[in-house]
Amino acid sequence: MQHFDMGRVPTVSFGAGRVAELPAIAAQLADGPVLVVADAILAELGVTDRIARAFDMAGIGCEVAADVAGEPKEALIDSLADHARRMNAQVVVGIGGGAAMDAAKLVAAIARSGNPAADYALSARALPADRLPAIAVPTTAGTGSEVTRTSVVSAGDGTKNWYWDEAMMFAHAVLDPELTVSLPAHLTAWTGIDAVAHALEASTARKTNASGLMYGIQALGILADALPRAVADGTDIQARGRVLWGSMVAGLALHNCNTHMGHNISHALGSLSRIHHGLATGLALDVTLPWLVRRPDGAHNYALAAQALGGAARADELPQVYSALLQACGIDQQLPDVCANVSTADLAVAMKSEANHSMSQNAACPISCDDLDEIAAMMMALPLKQAA
Repeated sequence: MQHFDMGRVPTVSFGAGRVAELPAIAAQLADGPVLVVADAILAELGVTDRIARAFDMAGIGCEVAADVAGEPKEALIDSLADHARRMNAQVVVGIGGGAAMDAAKLVAAIARSGNPAADYALSARALPADRLPAIAVPTTAGTGSEVTRTSVVSAGDGTKNWYWDEAMMFAHAVLDPELTVSLPAHLTAWTGIDAVAHALEASTARKTNASGLMYGIQALGILADALPRAVADGTDIQARGRVLWGSMVAGLALHNCNTHMGHNISHALGSLSRIHHGLATGLALDVTLPWLVRRPDGAHNYALAAQALGGAARADELPQVYSALLQACGIDQQLPDVCANVSTADLAVAMKSEANHSMSQNAACPISCDDLDEIAAMMMALPLKQAA
């Protein structure tokens, strides 16, 4: 009998218009001012102004830091934590994509300590027990960061570092599909395929368990149906809601069983170029699935994943149905031109780094360093898409 622990799930509020309840939710968590950590684009779109006005009307002090542009850096986390201390924030809200939510949860975890983020990278030091409560408001549907205990932040040299602990969990997640409607089709596809990867990798991982299978297989079925519809018509609020829900369920699979080869490659490639994480992960899985399913390890779970994506319940069917989903979402099997200067050797080294290697070891079959060299070559053999 397998022994495992099932991680906790934050309180989740789902539905169109639920972001209006944000001040009331914050007031339930603590009495005091709120720091809103947001994607920079949300300030341009006026979203953060609406959030700030809602807190003001509720009589709750609020300061907005719409400083997240791309993957967060340790220096930004330290600056935001200092901001939280100076304003005596009692609650942190993370609103935006995965980067904003990853930043917010880490700021909430370390702000009261006064220590720099780098002290806690890769669990070199346990995260402080005294932390601020935090609320997640995703405006993309893909990362699942609203329900995971991890945060990915880059060091000054571009190296991606992981932070993880139950102390990183949000207290509450608000899933409002109306906030995702403005996301363009290509970003809907790229973020959505990241959610597919979370579900697929978690449910086929070496350490998968009943929890990972329950969440992962369900999420694959939801996303296979709803994601192409949301890409095709961004105003379809029902499809948007299904993708947002599927992304959260996939995040719970990730939370319990972690990822493997798709994310090993995408994090490595992302440390060497400015490729979008979701696109990198989607392409990486497309490259590695045929290699993985040729091994007997994990065949049963690969078959379950294939069936959930709309194929036959056979392991060897998985690469085809997954590739078909990429095509239905308009994702070409090409690397963007930002990867032009990445070599196979550099990618292989990054895949073997301390921050990334453990993900490869969560694949159902054993993965050696020689295997990583082979897989890196397969990834970099993808054609390069020229800039328009």
